[in-house]
Formats: sequence, structure tokens, C-alpha cells
Amino acid sequence: MFTSQTIKSLPDLSLDISDASDWEAVLLRTIPHHVDVTAIATDPVSGLFAIGTAHGLIHVYGSPGVESRLKVTEPAGLKVKFLQFAVSSASTDVTTTPVDGYSLDEHDRLHVWDCASLGKPKLQRITGFGQPVQYGVPQPHYVLELIGCNLLARSSRPPLIPMSAFIALADGEIKTYDLLCLRISQYSIPNQWKLYERRSLASGLDLSSALGSDLIIDTVVHPRDLNLLFVLFEGGVLVSDLAAQNTVRAFELILPPGAPGGAGFHAKDVLLPRRLQATAIAIHPSGHLLAIGYADGTIGFWALEDEDRPLALRTLDSTGEEDLSAVDTAKLDSVLTSPQAHPIEPPREPIFKLAWSGFPNSSDPRGGDTVLTVLGGMTIDSPPGLTALLLPPLQPPAPPDAGTPKPAGAAPVLHPQTRAAMVQSLIVKDVYTYTTVGPVQDFHLFPRSTPHFSGHYDPSAILIVSDSDVPEARTSEAFEFPPPTFYGTPDSPTTHRQPATAPGEGGVDPEEALADELAITLQSMEVSDEPRTASLPPQLWDVLGEYLLKVDKHAYDTMVRDKLAPLDGEVLLPVKGGVAWSEDSEGQMKYIKYQPHRILATYLRDLSVRFLDVSPQLLVSTGEDNPLVNSFPSVLPRLRVDLAPLFIDHSLGLSLLPPTSAEYDPRLSKERIESVHIAPESLECVTVMRSGAVVLHRLDVQHEEGTFGQRSLDDEELVSLLHMRPRRGLRYSPVFAVKPHKARGLVTACALADAGFLAIAYASGSLLVIDLRGPRVILRHDPSRRNSSGFLHKHADVEPFLSLSWACCGLTSEPMPQLRLFASALSGNTSVYTLAHEASSAWSVKQAALAVEIPGRPIAGGCFVLEAKTGTRCRADRQGLATVLHPDSAGEGKKYVWVAVGSKGVRCTLNVNGERIAKADWGSKVGTVQRAEIVEKTDSCALVAFTSLGNALVYSLPHLEHINTIQLPASGTSDPPSTDDTGDFVKYSTFPAPAGSSVRPLHSTHLQTLFSHRRAGPYALPLVDLTHGRGSVPSQPQPISLGPPSMIGSMLGYIGSLSGASAGDQIDTLRVERPGASTSAAGSAPSQVSISATAAGMSSGVADLYNRLGSALAERGEMLGDLQQSMDSLEQGSKGMVEQAKRLAAQQGMKSWFGF
Repeated sequence: MFTSQTIKSLPDLSLDISDASDWEAVLLRTIPHHVDVTAIATDPVSGLFAIGTAHGLIHVYGSPGVESRLKVTEPAGLKVKFLQFAVSSASTDVTTTPVDGYSLDEHDRLHVWDCASLGKPKLQRITGFGQPVQYGVPQPHYVLELIGCNLLARSSRPPLIPMSAFIALADGEIKTYDLLCLRISQYSIPNQWKLYERRSLASGLDLSSALGSDLIIDTVVHPRDLNLLFVLFEGGVLVSDLAAQNTVRAFELILPPGAPGGAGFHAKDVLLPRRLQATAIAIHPSGHLLAIGYADGTIGFWALEDEDRPLALRTLDSTGEEDLSAVDTAKLDSVLTSPQAHPIEPPREPIFKLAWSGFPNSSDPRGGDTVLTVLGGMTIDSPPGLTALLLPPLQPPAPPDAGTPKPAGAAPVLHPQTRAAMVQSLIVKDVYTYTTVGPVQDFHLFPRSTPHFSGHYDPSAILIVSDSDVPEARTSEAFEFPPPTFYGTPDSPTTHRQPATAPGEGGVDPEEALADELAITLQSMEVSDEPRTASLPPQLWDVLGEYLLKVDKHAYDTMVRDKLAPLDGEVLLPVKGGVAWSEDSEGQMKYIKYQPHRILATYLRDLSVRFLDVSPQLLVSTGEDNPLVNSFPSVLPRLRVDLAPLFIDHSLGLSLLPPTSAEYDPRLSKERIESVHIAPESLECVTVMRSGAVVLHRLDVQHEEGTFGQRSLDDEELVSLLHMRPRRGLRYSPVFAVKPHKARGLVTACALADAGFLAIAYASGSLLVIDLRGPRVILRHDPSRRNSSGFLHKHADVEPFLSLSWACCGLTSEPMPQLRLFASALSGNTSVYTLAHEASSAWSVKQAALAVEIPGRPIAGGCFVLEAKTGTRCRADRQGLATVLHPDSAGEGKKYVWVAVGSKGVRCTLNVNGERIAKADWGSKVGTVQRAEIVEKTDSCALVAFTSLGNALVYSLPHLEHINTIQLPASGTSDPPSTDDTGDFVKYSTFPAPAGSSVRPLHSTHLQTLFSHRRAGPYALPLVDLTHGRGSVPSQPQPISLGPPSMIGSMLGYIGSLSGASAGDQIDTLRVERPGASTSAAGSAPSQVSISATAAGMSSGVADLYNRLGSALAERGEMLGDLQQSMDSLEQGSKGMVEQAKRLAAQQGMKSWFGF
């Protein structure tokens, strides 16, 4: 084919990157998105936060830059069912101590990591238990398993005493795992429920035939007495005294005939005795109350001192002192005689999980108000959510003197007045429900400082994991805790502004008075009773799509200006532990400063666009002495586009969906963000919605004070949004929107120019061009309203435009550079619209569009215009606009190369409508071309086409000679990447979704590059020290009295234990394996030495008590003579208690079920 001299004289723009060896694709960093959360753990002492996933990965997060990833191996990819930090206690002079972590996988194996090892947590041991670990709960949709495995918290313990964990097995046995020796301890607890059922059967109560009642659901250690272990079986709760090696309490709920329970009076078995199936347990912070959840959706409240009957049995809807375990004969008779007059209540969910939180809100050692968090218990027709109950303080008064002395060694009896006061402390003061997208699967509280009280004391935030729209996927949300309604919102002085004086009284302008009233109203609306959201790490965002943007230094500095400033209305998670650094062994850090800054815009399920800083400069670190100070990616909290408020007001006309009567929740809306477009210089942001609406947001808009009304626009397609103020602290403000219209259809293409223009193409073939300075529509191309005689225009008028691109360039027929829009239709027919600047500073579009032809099925954004001499992109930016507004003689003689890419091939043309330079066809073996980019490096550029088979085709410019075919790193998806002109691009993998699903959440983001030389090293995961900055573990909470603090009963421990509460070192001593110690089977009698030692310990404890009381009375010198008789009586009673203890020890030795 003949080639003109002009084409031959065009320089090779790809000269410096024309070798195949110049191109090598490599994965830089994978950013996970945790849409498959199965386990959560936190350590408030070290400030660490860990996530376990369904694919066998454990992610540990801490302070900025701290991130570590662990894998469950052999085989890989097993679901993590349980996760826990094993926090070792610190002595008073030690502030940094090791932290271990352990987890259980889908094969019921225990994995133990040493988190104190520098660089990365080290896997120490994988242990199997020979049988399944019990973790099931009786509800099919609650698939996030709970297991009976809890770490015993300890304090004031010698550092060499081993730490242990209780592992509950499927057969009801509890094993002990030594976390220091990394082996299963010989200390074990057999199935206690079977022993309890035998005694129940011997007593004549035959309810023990219920299947599965001996399955362990959970185990909880008493928050203030580590000697007491609560074991939750399906049949009830047994309390074990670890020192005495016996069961001291059994909380089994048997409803009498006629009691409604959670099923109500319409239950078929309401006239029969029923044993409720236990499903969850929580202990009151004082240690004197426990809440047990049941399968019928009720919560039973028990006093630790009274196992005979519960204090109350209630549902989430119960009011006052209602007790569903009591028989209301009148109501029962009414329901049985006239069942149609009493509607049947809908069934309730079982209680899946409970957490009882206390707060430092009272000077009384028994504490103040508490919050009980309940997962489950809602009626099946209720919207999904998580319930928090505010309960009054547990502060019973001192009971009156009984008058009759109790026998020596007898267990204390709960006084009726004390019981009544405890019931009063269970009357709900307030209720709040955290609403969620789907059924809640789990929740986790973030305590401020202490790991005691099962990690539920004084939490500042709550993380809720719920079902997503996609099966098996999870959505994570975090809120402040407790809700503001529980503790009130302080009044702000600014909310009490005086209204303006009436016109007749002070001559005030009515408009000014109206503005003042509106200001007061807006300020009052800012005070919300809803909990503030908590800032989650980006790995827990529900991301649906991403857009990679390269910005210059000026734009970057503008975007990150308030990067470290927290967003108003958000709380921070207490995740601040550890330190991270990178080792630059290959000397690649020094090249990072030459890399451009990059921003990753993500659009989420809640109709928001959030921005992440993924600039390589964040990775700069040269060793442990120069740690990382930023996370990668780093959140830009104030750069957020919230679209949900725009769809609440249906008068704006942005949604084609009918308005709903219920409150608008963007998480439940069918509206979606289809794409995001950002101008790299002006930083304007355009979001395209699924409904066809297009919204423009502008950065740092200065709003006029007193302006509240909506501005009217001349064009019917546009609606002003300047009156829609963003949330306080957000920098992006809505400016205007293009309303959707059924006649135009959905948006097929969109292009935003830094020069201040927006083009939108629709499925009907319509095209709108908008001047953002107005805004005003300067072009309406509607094929249904106009006819064209041109052959090409006949096709273009009926075809939708699939690709829109802006450029400032000249044509063969019009050499002077002008601002032009390239609109390519499905068949490849392209219309080139030219914008003209008029003397009145207004812009218009020349009606006669230039018609040219490119390869069919054009790629979105696949049109590029380059200067033929230098290869510089001719963008419609500020510089390009300056060349248009201030032309010079040199611009008329410039030559341009137009590169047009389609799914079938690519074509290069001189000056857009001039001579064809080169043409290349892709062929069928490479797959479908999805994205094209002009990649620049070392003053050269080349065309890169990304295909659906994971290849990148590299061609020289302008002659389109094939340079290389690059195999890209696997990403698990065939979706097109988001690219920039440096050769870096982002691919992502989506969570598996059913065919036709409208939601495809991202599972991971893969940051990759086409130039691997001196790039990959800094992107590797950093080395970490997870113990850095870790403080001391607070001392173990001590037992407190049920009565007022002055009562002597507080010195006797819980449930009448004469030995008092046990510290961590005493509990560890029970399980330490001493050399030569022999194990005894369950039921064997302890030796006489142990009985004597127990009795001696009890006697010493009582004598100790006597000495302390006597010393206190002697020091105070208060009425010694009057109290002497009481002290003698106490001493005599103590001797009787010692004798009684010897007899009890001998009896219990015959029933012992511990083995050593």
C-alpha cells in the first residue's frame, strides 16, 4: 500500500520502550476487602484488631502502617471459626509483654501464633483434638459459628505460669490447652451435664431425655472470681468451682404448666412442663447476675445466689416487671376459652449472643447503669437489627436482720427484699435497635482499655457483621456505643439562639427573620439521637467499584490538606497498636519520590464515594528507626461524596423509583452508582447512577450565608443542588444534577473535561453537552426529533454512543486547535463536535458535526489525540483551553495523531480526518479488548490494550507495530481494569454472586504495573512489631458485695465460697503439670493431704478475716466492748465452718470429675 511522505516522516513515538524486555507486569500490592468475615478479635491493651475470613486468612491491624496477614495452612483456605488474642498479664514494673493469638479452623484445629516475634507473627503449633470442637447454634441462618473456647484472664501472675485456654469438644468434655508449652494439658473437665442429669433423674424429675442437651454452646469465666467457670449447655448453665473441683450451681429453666414463655399462651404444649433450650449467656459486671438466652427468644435473668427460679423471663418487648415464667391463670383461661380474641404472636428468633457491658459511671463499686446487647430475640416479621437494652444499676439495699442465726456452713439465702431490688434493676429504661441491611450474624464490642469482663466493659464502639445482598457475603458496619439516647446529648449554647424580632416590633426584615428561623431549625436537626458511625478501615468497606486517578502535586496537596483531621460525627476505633517498617535491601526507596501521586476513588453500597491515597510515597521507610507513619491505602476522611441525601427528597426528581413511606435507608435502596469520573485538575466529581441520573460535586464550594432556597435553572434537564449542604466536615458539595428520563434511557457513556464541560450519552441515542459554568445545556442531540440526510448520520442518529472523549486539537479541514468532543457509536461511526467561544464569554457547539469512521464497538475512553512530534496528549485541560483561547501561529501548523480503539482493532489517523497512518486488528485468540491506554515512559509512549483473557497487547505509535504481549498477574476476574498513563493499573476480584445479581461486591483490589523494574520492593507488606507501645494489663477486678459496700458479706466471695475469689496464679497452679504428678480418673477420691490442705486454707482464710476485722476495730476504737460478743460469735462460727469444710471436702472427693 502506498504511504505518503508525510506519514513516513512521522517520528517513532515509542522508540525508548520498543523492546519486549522493557515490559514486565508485576503485582505490587493486594488490598483485601473483608466481605467474608467469620471471626473478630481485639486486644485493648495492645490496640490490635484481627479479622478471620472464610478463606483461611487472618488479618491483623494496628496503628498506621501496621498490617500483617496470616494463613491457615494444611490445607489452605479453611474457614477461620474462632479468633482470640491471648493477653498475658504484666507485673507492675513491666509495660511491654508478649501477645499470642490463636484460632480454630474449619477442621477443628487450633493454630497458635507468637505475636511478639519481630517482622511477622510466627506460627508456633497446629493442634488437633481428635474430635469435633462444638460450635453450633440452633439457627440455620446464623452461620458465624460460636465455640466454647475462652481465654482465662489473669492478673498478678508470675510470668512463668502457663497461660491456658478452655476448648469445649462435641462430646461435652472441656480440654485445657497450655499456650506456653503448646500442648494439650492433662487437666480436663468431663461432661458435667450428664452427671447433673443423673442426679436430676434420681430426684424424680424426668426431663433429661431432650436430645442434645449436653452440647456445649459457650464457656464464660466469672468476671471477678476466676475460680468460677460458667459452662453453657443446651440444657442450661452449670457453674464449676475449679478449686473445689465440683459443680456449685445449676441454672435450668423448666417452665411450669401454663407459663407462656416466648411462644405465648397459644403454644401447643403450654399446659405441660417444658425445659427451654439455652443458646447464649452473659454475666453482669458485678458478677451477681447472669442473663441466659433461650431458643424461644426469651432472656432469663438469674441471681447467682439463687438457682431455684429466675428473677424474670422476658422478651425484647416485655414491659415493667413482666415474668413469662410465671403463670397468669386469668389470661391463660381467657386464651384457652376464646383463642380467636387473642391474636397469635409471630415466632421469635432464638437469642444468639449476649453481651453485658458496664461503665465507670458510678461511685458505687457495684456500678451504675448497664447495657445488655442482644443478638436475636426479634419477631420474624421485624426488620433486621441488633438490640441494646439500658438497665438500671444493681444496688440493692442492706437486707434487714433475719433474727435467726443460720447454721454454720450453710449457703446464704437471697433475702426477698434483695430479690425484689434485683428485679427492679432489670426493668428496661431504654431500648435502641441498630438497623442493618440483612440479618445480623455477629457483633463485637471495642473496649477502651481493659480486656477483663469478656472484653465488654466500657466499650466505645460496636462492629456489626450482617448478611449482604449476595449469598454468603457479609457487610460490616461500626457505630458508637452505647447509643446517645442512653446517656443524653449535652445542650449546645448555639442551639438556643433567640429568633429575630417581629417586623412590627423592631423593623427587622421578614427575610432575615425567616433566615434566622431556618438557621435555628437546621442547628436543632444537627443534634441527632442516632449513634455516630465509626471509621472502619477501608478493608471493611462494602466496595462495588473503583477508579484510579493520577494527580499532579498541586492537586494532591489540595486533596490531602485535611487528611489527619477526623470527620465530624464519626468516632474512631481504638486500633492503635504496634509499629511497622520496611527494609530497603535493594535500594528501591530512593526512586519512590519520582513516582506520581495516585488517588483511588471507591464507590460503596451506601451510595457514597470515598477516596483513598495510594501514592507510593506513603511506603517510604528505611528501617525500624524510620517506621511507617501512614497506612497503605490511606483514607482521606473529608473527601467523601454522599449521594443518599439527594434521593431522600423526591421533589428533586433524581430517582425513577416510587417514593416509599418508610424512612429512606441507602443500604436498602435499589439505586446504585454505576461509574465515577473525576477531573484530575479541577477535581470535580461526576457520579452516574443506575437510574440515569448524573450528579456533579465540586470541591470546597463556598456557600453563601443565609441562602436556603433552591436555585432555578433554565434547562429542564438540570436541577440545582447548591441548597443541599453537605454534612459538616465534608469538602465535596453537590452543585447540580441531570435528571433521569425514561425517554432518554440509561447512560451509556460519560466524559468530564477539566476545561469545564460534561458530555452524557444515553441508550436512546441522545447526547447532552453541558457547560459547567452555568450550568447550562449547550447541545441536545436527540435522534427522535431531528432528521439527517447524511448516510453516516442516519446510522449515528439511531445508535447509542458508547465512547465519549474530549481533546483540544486541530483537523485537516480546520488546522487551528479547538475544543472538540469525539462521540463514537456502536458501529464505529464517530461524530466530532466542535465548541466555539463567543465574544460574550459563552460557549456553543457548532451544529455541523464532522463524521468519521473507526473500528466497530468502540472502547469507552478509547479515543486519544497526540501531538505527532512529541507524543504529548492533547487533553481538554487548562493548558489545552489556553491554546484554544489564545491561539498563535505555531498552533496552525501542528500535526496530530488520532488513535481510535475498538473491540475489533485500532486505527491511527493524521489530524483526525486526514490520511490513515496505520491499522491493526486484534484477532480472535487474544480475547476481547476491554480497555486501552496510552502509556508514557522516558519521553516515549505506546498503546496498551487490555483483554478479557488477562493479556496486555503493546503497540508502537503511531505505526502500530506489535511490541509485546504481556501476561498479566492473575486477578480472578475478567472485568476491565482502571488504568493511568504511567503503566500502573488496578484490577479487582469480585465476590462470587449468582447470575443476574445486581450487586457484585469487591473481594480484593490488585494494584499492578507494566514496568516491574525497581518497583515491587517497597510495596511488599511491612515488617511489624505488634508489641510496640503496649501497656500493662489492668489488675483483675475484685469481688464486690451484693449489698452496700460496708456489708461484711462482701468478704466471703460469691455463692458462699469460704475460700474467697481466686486470682489468676491460683487458677494456673491448678492446671500446671508438675513432674511426677499422677492423673486420677473422674470420681477418684482426693488424698488426705489435699483435704487437710483445703481445710487449712479455709481456716487460714477465716483467721485472716478475723484478724483484719479485729485490727480495724482496734484502730478506730469504736465500741469494742459492745462488739466483742459479736466477734466471739463469729470466731465460734468460723470453727464450725472449718469442720463443715472438712466434711464437704471428703464428700466432694468421692464425686470429683477432674483428672490430673
